[in-house]
Amino acid sequence: MKPRLKILLTACLPLLAACAHAPAPGALKAPPAALEADGTAPFDVKDLAASRAGAVQDAERAAVLRAAALYLDEEVRAEKAPAVEAALLRNPHLFVARHKVLSEGQDASFYRVRLKVWLYHARIASELRSLKLAGPGASGPRAAFALRGQPAPAFAAAFREAFGRRSPAVIEDFPFASDPALLAGPEEKLLEAAAASGADLLLSATAAAAPAGAGLNTGFFPSKADAAVKVYEAPSGKLLLELSNQASGIDPTQAASFAKALASAGELLGQEAASRSSRLLKQDAEVRLKFYGVEDLETAEKLKAQLLKLDARGVRLETLDQGSAVFLAAPRGTDMQELASAVLRGDSFGLVPEGTGAREAAFSLPR
Repeated sequence: MKPRLKILLTACLPLLAACAHAPAPGALKAPPAALEADGTAPFDVKDLAASRAGAVQDAERAAVLRAAALYLDEEVRAEKAPAVEAALLRNPHLFVARHKVLSEGQDASFYRVRLKVWLYHARIASELRSLKLAGPGASGPRAAFALRGQPAPAFAAAFREAFGRRSPAVIEDFPFASDPALLAGPEEKLLEAAAASGADLLLSATAAAAPAGAGLNTGFFPSKADAAVKVYEAPSGKLLLELSNQASGIDPTQAASFAKALASAGELLGQEAASRSSRLLKQDAEVRLKFYGVEDLETAEKLKAQLLKLDARGVRLETLDQGSAVFLAAPRGTDMQELASAVLRGDSFGLVPEGTGAREAAFSLPR
């Protein structure tokens, strides 16, 4: 790096304070931002209004998906496209503030429109994060959960929910993890299937409930659940953790008492497995890249396209608000000044460097 550029990059560290922490809750109230989108619908000569409405809806759906793509790691975007569409396209109008028709008309057997669409993009990001498709954990390790032994749906549901809330790893529904033959066979076969499926972790669990004491005289059925889980690094087969616990339940019916005990055991074991395994997972350290002067989603799209050329993974938009965009990325190297230089080498905007910190860098778009 040239000395002059290096001095400039390190001279403005105070400017980075705003991007050195998680976005404030108010960031979800960011005003709508615009992008242009095209839409088509079959042309009905007898009902021009319906043709136009169909094309407008198609353009709005396209705009929503383009905005969502900004907040997604490209790998997650490719793998989870059906989930993204299911989450956002059921009611795309919820994410559209307004639109302006830029052009429209018949094109052969279709009616085409071009719109400028103002989107509640922060609402889109929030929806994606609620599904763990964006934000922390979205591009984390992929975990397979396999419940061996007798069925225990209350335990499984509670474990998965508790683990998912606290771990960077994301439990996915791999087909092999519900294969009766594999679940009943040796654990080595499960591990082989996990590795072959692309899972990073295998969570192999067992849970069972039984009566605890004589509750018939009181009208209640006390119960006790015993649960255990083994956490494996799937590709290597290495056992990372082996945990077990017990939990109690009580209810006027035995079935409900068992379910309560199993759910309690699942929640406790899921919390502990998430906490302890997170310390053992190797995660690429993320950095923040902040760009001042970003007013619309199309500019953010172009910036992301440039950042995708860096030697980094997990590139995605974190926030777009008040004229600035913050992107997350996990670069292969750890030298922030070299990363900032790489951003400038691939730049087509004429970016001005504003400063670097330990895990962040800032730039301004030319006015």
